[in-house]
Amino acid sequence: MAMTTHTAHGQERAPRIRLGQARLFFSALPFSITTIQLMALLLAVIQWSVVDHGAILLWLGISFTVTLLRWWQYRAFKAAEPDPGDAGRWERQALISGILSGTTWLTADLLMFPPDSLPHQIVLSFMVAGVAAGSVTTLTPILPAVSAFLVMALTPLSIRFFLITSPFSLLLGAMLLVLLVLMIQAASRLYRMIEETLAMHHEKCLAEAAVKHQAHYDELTDLPNRRLLFQHLDQELARARRHGHLNALLFFDLDNFKNINDTLGHDVGDKLLQQVAKRITSHLRTEDILARLGGDEFVVLLPEIGRTPEAAAQNCRGYVKKIRGLFASPFMVEGHRLNMTTSIGVVLFPTGDQNRRELLKQADVAMYRAKARGPGSYQFFEPAMQAALQRRLELERGLRMALRTDQLELYYQPQVDHLGRIHGAEALVRWHHPERGLIPPSEFVPVAEESGLILSMGQWVLHTACEHLRELERQGRHITLSVNISPRQFAEADFVGRVEQVLEETGVDPRRLHLEVTEGMVLDNVEQTIAHMEALRKMGIRFAVDDFGTGHSSLAYLKKLPISTLKIDRSFVIDITTDPNDAVLVETIIDMADHLGLATIAEGVETLEARNFLHARGCRDYQGYLYSPPVPFEALLLLPEVLAPNNLTRLQAV
Repeated sequence: MAMTTHTAHGQERAPRIRLGQARLFFSALPFSITTIQLMALLLAVIQWSVVDHGAILLWLGISFTVTLLRWWQYRAFKAAEPDPGDAGRWERQALISGILSGTTWLTADLLMFPPDSLPHQIVLSFMVAGVAAGSVTTLTPILPAVSAFLVMALTPLSIRFFLITSPFSLLLGAMLLVLLVLMIQAASRLYRMIEETLAMHHEKCLAEAAVKHQAHYDELTDLPNRRLLFQHLDQELARARRHGHLNALLFFDLDNFKNINDTLGHDVGDKLLQQVAKRITSHLRTEDILARLGGDEFVVLLPEIGRTPEAAAQNCRGYVKKIRGLFASPFMVEGHRLNMTTSIGVVLFPTGDQNRRELLKQADVAMYRAKARGPGSYQFFEPAMQAALQRRLELERGLRMALRTDQLELYYQPQVDHLGRIHGAEALVRWHHPERGLIPPSEFVPVAEESGLILSMGQWVLHTACEHLRELERQGRHITLSVNISPRQFAEADFVGRVEQVLEETGVDPRRLHLEVTEGMVLDNVEQTIAHMEALRKMGIRFAVDDFGTGHSSLAYLKKLPISTLKIDRSFVIDITTDPNDAVLVETIIDMADHLGLATIAEGVETLEARNFLHARGCRDYQGYLYSPPVPFEALLLLPEVLAPNNLTRLQAV
């Protein structure tokens, strides 16, 4: 909330600061009331012998009445528990209190002033001056109140002395006026100090509140973030176990949201997320919680969804239907009509000893099962998924250990020309598990991608391949090594710098290093892709598009990007001599590459018939079991420079 602060130029003060000043004023009121009443009684006793008794009793009555009114104001303030919006009202009440108190001493100046007794006049002056001095400390938080009090208490008494016209009386009158000016100045300085102190405290509170808000709420949507969601999950887990009801967790994201960011820009994507958050929030119960975990991932926490699994599941289906229905209407973002769907994973809890992280993971697993069924689907978490989740977690833990304990090894599959001469090899990572033996890449690479371990694994592969490349050059084997780059690795902002660092550390010729990228990676972020590839091309590194034909390549991008080679996917090559469709596709890829000036390498070449078919269509480079399976680096060093077709057919990949 934007607020302004009071300055000497009279700018509006923040309501919270004004309310703080009112609180200080009313907190000092009991002391002020008690002190003034005691002073009134003492003055009555002192003046009893020189002032008309009727006047004294009248003044005491006025003083007592003012005391009751001011005490009522104090009680009303305490009972009201005011908020900042009430600041103006209580400032006015404080001013009235100051005027009421000033009235007490104004009437004292009129009724308790003995015309014929100078000593008693001086006593009255000292008592009024003392009360005035005390008011500077008790009434100053509200400057108009203390100013009104001082003027009402001191001015009439000063006038009474001026009317006597004796030199001493004139001196006393002048001194009282000087005292009035000095006290107003002192009150003003103290008022500014109080206001500045309150302003500093207020700014500190705002800063602390902002830090706390940032720590618990998403910056883009202002929804609770992961940290705050975990707090609510802990509370609802404990409450559900105590009272015996079931809650639900709905984990969902936007289908194909990445396409929005890539085609329309991140600004449109951010505004879409804000609209999604607003639309869903407006249709939830007060006790429900919608949180954003990051990206396009959201979670809805539904407390007390039912007392039996059947009732809870039925109620959840109603909420899922409602959320899916909210996506039936398009989102209008900056003139774009966006039709979106969402995939939802649902988990009921507590159904065991789940903790908050396990719950979130279960809901996430269910969501990905839903996504596999198609856009706009939903899936309840089932116990069978738990076993799969446990296996995945164990695999992830083992993979982390493998990276630390050198359980990974690079194998290389040679790439040969039409004469069988080895001109390159593709690096393929293998995991030698101490208990399970050799784990295939198809099992652990997806886990590495999902967990983020692919970044450290990819860096290890790149560095190890370059070390092997240096050893090959040392032994006079001048071949190229191809390294597969994962999408997450390539998307890192410092990817180019990391590659450059590896090249510097190993000292290899960049022209001997080929990086293999997928079609999807090329199209995911075209601007970044071009920037990274151009920077690496200038170093001498060349690029190949791996598994070409299985994605959604654009010829326009193929022309723009610095690609030197297309690798024909093995799924087309394996049946090339028996499946006419595969044969046509392969011929098309070869012709297209030839027109674009690109080389082609056929993967999965396992038979001499397939090799001859490819050769007849213009493909002159091959990779497959016909020549060699993937082998360890030591075995690669021992291979002859020319490989003859060995007629191996349909061998299982290592």
